[in-house]
Amino acid sequence: MELERISVVLRPRAPREALDLGAVMLRANARAVWSAWFAFTLPVFVTCNALGVALGLPWLGLVLMWWLKPLFDRLPLYVLSRAVFDRAPGWRETLRGQGQWPWGNTWVALSWLRIDSNRSLRLPLELLEGLPGKQRSARWSVLRRRIVADASLLTYGCLQFELVLFLSVWLLALLLIPREWLPDSLPAFFRVDVHAASTVWMLLTSAVAYLAMSAIEPLYVACGFALYLNRRTQLEAWDIDLAFRRLRERLQASGKTLAVLLACACCWPLAGHATSSPQGSRVTTPTSLEQVFTQPVDGADQQRFEAAATEVYRDPRFGGERKVREWVLKHPSAPQPTATPMQPLFPAFAGMVATILKLALWLLVAVAIGALLRFVWRWRGTRVHIDVGSTTPLPTLRTHVVADVPLPADLAGAIRTLWRAQRQREALALLYRGCVEQTTRLLQLPMSIDATEAYWLRQATTMADQARAQRVVAIVRTWQFAAYAGRYPDDAVVESLLVGWPVQVGAPA
Repeated sequence: MELERISVVLRPRAPREALDLGAVMLRANARAVWSAWFAFTLPVFVTCNALGVALGLPWLGLVLMWWLKPLFDRLPLYVLSRAVFDRAPGWRETLRGQGQWPWGNTWVALSWLRIDSNRSLRLPLELLEGLPGKQRSARWSVLRRRIVADASLLTYGCLQFELVLFLSVWLLALLLIPREWLPDSLPAFFRVDVHAASTVWMLLTSAVAYLAMSAIEPLYVACGFALYLNRRTQLEAWDIDLAFRRLRERLQASGKTLAVLLACACCWPLAGHATSSPQGSRVTTPTSLEQVFTQPVDGADQQRFEAAATEVYRDPRFGGERKVREWVLKHPSAPQPTATPMQPLFPAFAGMVATILKLALWLLVAVAIGALLRFVWRWRGTRVHIDVGSTTPLPTLRTHVVADVPLPADLAGAIRTLWRAQRQREALALLYRGCVEQTTRLLQLPMSIDATEAYWLRQATTMADQARAQRVVAIVRTWQFAAYAGRYPDDAVVESLLVGWPVQVGAPA
């Protein structure tokens, strides 16, 4: 693999960052990817749906297009695998290049591996590396380690995106349909309209599903290919390999002069050492601890050294890998200087004041609790007194305003009797009832127990006699103040309301 020609910045990335890299790769080569995609999949879409209609199975085209996804995934992978080396192929070259890749793995992906959730990661391994069966299985067991969950999440996420696009098209169409053309209910729509034109609706469904698949499936392949590149970078240290290759190119480009100078600088210490060495001696490479430390090492020291090295390597801090995650602010704030606490001038006086204030607060809390208990006790005592002292239930508004018994013959006298007996609410309720009945007879209205005070105020405005209208308004307002605000009139006002109509029938206004 010609890594020096790769256009992607290779470095170990987190899986989610690798998915972002796949989206960027697809966006950079969108024209080449989708031109090859539609050039191959559109004729297949038309053929599958035509076959379904010919066989009388309109849903067959939808099922076949979904089942052939692993076959279609070869196209975006071919384009992206060439585009990372700065040469994105055209759609004709992409279609011709499919013959260069093996087909056996594709048939397997269309059979028992069709529902494999790691298809996006398995696809570049099988098509780009072309390993035989046993080597491919061993390679897959190493490659999928630590990223199999991310590959599965990618599959389920793209499936949800595809479903969202599919439903969004139908909802948009539903918003554009006029209201008078909408069906009465969704079950009626499927039972009548869809059943009457099932072939047309199924073809429309297949077309919408094909468009949603065309938008999401190349993204799915690109993100899986980015996961594959990132995993190989982690396993094979492609970033370090590229760094050494670029270093070699820079050294080769610097010319022979620099190479000669480096050779002289490296050989100078060796020449001085050869001059100082006795004649006939040779420089040998150390092969044991004695030669390295230039002193004899016995067996006991060698065993202690090996035991110490073994103990060091048992330490979990050495060997293996550890992954540490921590949250760090993207834009850390400048460290604030630590404020020195101010010491009180008179520590004894400050402590005394603090004690006094603490006692005052506790005393305030005790007073508040006592006041609350006193209020609860008084409220409870008042409530018990009312419940025990009253032998009859309190009259309600409906009891006094609407009654089944007829009005007394002397309405004014009955009202005065109730008023003098300090039954003011009942007296005004009887006055309001008499006013309502007399107004109903005068205006020839039907009796209604649901009529409110506002209704009778509106009816008063329709009276021809303004004096009677004002008297009705005065009686209704007096009853409202008494019933809802507890404001009762004095004796003079009540007496003025009892003189004349509507309390005394036939009396002048």
